[in-house]
Amino acid sequence: MRVEFRFGRWELLSADRLRGSISFLVSAAVHFVLLVILALWVAPVGRGGNANELLLLPAENEPLDLAMEQITTPIEVNTAQDVLEEQLQTDSAAIGELSELVDPNSNEAATEAQAMTVDTTSDLQKNLPWQQAIPSKKGGGFEGRSGELRQELLAARGGSPATEDAVDRALGWIAAHQLPDGSWSFNHHKTEVGKLSPNPGDPVTATGATGMALLPFLGRGYTHMNDNPYREKIEKGLYYLRANAIVGPNGGDLQMGSMYGQGLATLALCEAYAMTGDPALEADATQAIRFIEYAQHSEGGWRYEPKQPGDISVFGWQLMALKSGLLGDIKVSSSTIGMAEFWLDKVQQADGAYYGYQHPGKMISPTSIGLLSRMYLGWPRGDLRLQKGIEFLADEGPSKSDMYYNYYATNVLSHNGGPKWEAWNEEMKEYLVKTQSRRGYTNGSWYFDDQHAKVGGRLYVTCLSAMILEVYYRHMPLYSEKSLEFTF
Repeated sequence: MRVEFRFGRWELLSADRLRGSISFLVSAAVHFVLLVILALWVAPVGRGGNANELLLLPAENEPLDLAMEQITTPIEVNTAQDVLEEQLQTDSAAIGELSELVDPNSNEAATEAQAMTVDTTSDLQKNLPWQQAIPSKKGGGFEGRSGELRQELLAARGGSPATEDAVDRALGWIAAHQLPDGSWSFNHHKTEVGKLSPNPGDPVTATGATGMALLPFLGRGYTHMNDNPYREKIEKGLYYLRANAIVGPNGGDLQMGSMYGQGLATLALCEAYAMTGDPALEADATQAIRFIEYAQHSEGGWRYEPKQPGDISVFGWQLMALKSGLLGDIKVSSSTIGMAEFWLDKVQQADGAYYGYQHPGKMISPTSIGLLSRMYLGWPRGDLRLQKGIEFLADEGPSKSDMYYNYYATNVLSHNGGPKWEAWNEEMKEYLVKTQSRRGYTNGSWYFDDQHAKVGGRLYVTCLSAMILEVYYRHMPLYSEKSLEFTF
């Protein structure tokens, strides 16, 4: 006896219509539930899989027409009774497997099922980069921050005892300006010793200042769990961030006035967790990542407040935080990464060689942020667009005042390596070693008169300058032989 699905219903090619009708009703109900589950199924991202790869589930890439074709393939059986019994057994097993996912008696589930019977995915979402397999997360990690590998990287990539001395002096100045509650402020005059140093910034976000202050310590390989001169201060700073996160349905809100605060605080928490594996940090770092995902604008960017159309400056810190979360095996939504790449396309010029602030342009700071983001999103070193942008930065050279641009551009040039990096590094490190203060209460710090520096103050400039001089080991190189080939 042969059974086929024709014109929206099962037909038995025999006189036994009754049994066929029952089989159809049971089968249709279960197939409907299966389609609902497939529609609701979201691909997991993060820990798991082979070599920590981020892969989409097959269901996300399989056309619905193919699934329907498989469902409606004719079934060869002997009798109508056999068909009915086999179908009932199959349906019962399927319902048992799905019972934990969907409650068939739930009104809410029924309502959602009806809503999902039509594919409402926009054309934009269907064609975004996350529909392709995302490369594995390896290079760019934190392995080089301590031990013999740090010394090897320091020597191989152009560092020196003078750059290390400058970093150590900077850490001493930063540590001295921590507030009693474990936080830092861009207005370093809030501390007693800080009142004796000029060039305070604005207290725009305490979480942002604390996150930024912690990053140079972590970059030097110092954590709250290893033996170092600043262990207690790092622990107090991390505790301040954890204690001031506002956890809600959208994740852990660490803004304290600005998404800059969210990005910087999340970056510090994720780096500390990835470096130590401290289980006490896992939930806080994860919740902070969740909030960044929530705050993303519908076109993929981030700005001062959640859901605002993006600018590349705020964007850069959020993307780096997501990258550090991934290094700690924290799950990061593939759609968040895909939309971020889509947003970069909106502000690029010359097919991605150059970038603007909120619109396409050819600006040095936005280009440095855009190119570093592209590197971490998987652009290979041989990409002609990447090399064209790097040539633009190299021709511009290091700034004498804008450490924000220098920070991102130094990372771009160092990952790329080669003669352009060597020339950049010689000029950059010589300038920072020469201009670091060695007098009085400013000893170990930097300040340059720049529009960004007026807001962030001496703390902001000192943290960025220290991280520039840690570039040799702060992240594993992306493209050299020592690279672990890290991408999202």
